[in-house]
Amino acid sequence: MNPRLLKLSFTVFSTCSLLAACSSSDNSPDDNPGTTSGADLMISSRIDDTTAFIVAVDGQNDTAVTNANGVEINPYMGVFTHNEFIYTTGSSENDNIVKYSHDGTTFQKEAETVTGEQTVPGSIIFASDSKAYVTLTATGELLVVDPNDLSISNRIDLSPYALGEGDISPEPSSGVIRDGKLYLALGQIDSLLTWRCTAGASLLIIDVATDMVEKHIQDDRTCSSGLIEANPGLILDEIGDIYVTHAAGYGLYSDLPPAGVLRIKNGATDFDPDYFFSIADIAVPGNAASYFYRNIYAGDGMAYGTLVIPGLSSNPPNFATDKTNMPYRLDLRNQTATQLDMPVTVPWSAGVVKYDDQIVFGMLTDNGTGLYRYDPASGTDTGDQQPHITTVGAPVFLLNY
Repeated sequence: MNPRLLKLSFTVFSTCSLLAACSSSDNSPDDNPGTTSGADLMISSRIDDTTAFIVAVDGQNDTAVTNANGVEINPYMGVFTHNEFIYTTGSSENDNIVKYSHDGTTFQKEAETVTGEQTVPGSIIFASDSKAYVTLTATGELLVVDPNDLSISNRIDLSPYALGEGDISPEPSSGVIRDGKLYLALGQIDSLLTWRCTAGASLLIIDVATDMVEKHIQDDRTCSSGLIEANPGLILDEIGDIYVTHAAGYGLYSDLPPAGVLRIKNGATDFDPDYFFSIADIAVPGNAASYFYRNIYAGDGMAYGTLVIPGLSSNPPNFATDKTNMPYRLDLRNQTATQLDMPVTVPWSAGVVKYDDQIVFGMLTDNGTGLYRYDPASGTDTGDQQPHITTVGAPVFLLNY
């Protein structure tokens, strides 16, 4: 299968990805300037099927952000930040990794490398200031790169861990590093067109010093470990426990095990047999949730993201306009869920980031497009009802800078 068909799968199954198609009446940068030296957030705003902009945001002072000083990318590409640099991976669009700097006003390309033909580079997992891992979804490899100049020093073959019959890729998705080991989630889907799990939960433990795979762990209570996009899905909390989100076919198949969260306790190298937080068991008023999306960790066991609610889709679904993603807080340790009193957003604009002591969602809702805040210290479950910072285009990724 040509991995460039991944674009088609993202459009067809856009309820399972931020990278689905959207539309806008504005397909070019504004004439007004964006943020300047106070930038402390980076966002990727999608204009249409082929155009997005990475834009710098001053989260304290901005009220409206344009794309005038943004760098144009394709909306299918992943976006990351590390040490005040911005990185993109080509995903289904190209086979490149690019590094940018930002001088307070404009972006400058610093380095670029090619990962190999039709490899679908996805997540970047930074191990140190001189070492990072890049997942190649289509070919089932893990690249070792230097974040400084993007030189490639190693290619780790993960094909022996593909569980589908005749499959060459276990679909490496996302990872975290604990005690010198990379915990790398594997999607184990049968096709980039269908997203159907072919096996249960699947995760590799890799020694960062030697790049050797030390262990492959599996669990049949759920499937599709991590999220096959820009490195969400795994959480390392402050007591050393790892929580692994599973999409379980992104709610597309009723015969698969439920989506949910598994745990690897501090000091352990196997999934905790006594822990499974089932998303299907969360009581959503009048509906049922299919999976937890784009989650981030805020401390004290609390994760924030959106629950995808298929019952909110139109019939037939209109993935460009249906508001199906509901902001939620999950208490991972106690396995409880709380709906936030905030508008519902479309699935491809459902990013979230912890900013200072607040939780910021990038959303396209009936009340406006931009960044919405929730303050955990407010003592309520109510967040912004309208964007406190508006954007030109729908926010896809939100990143601290």
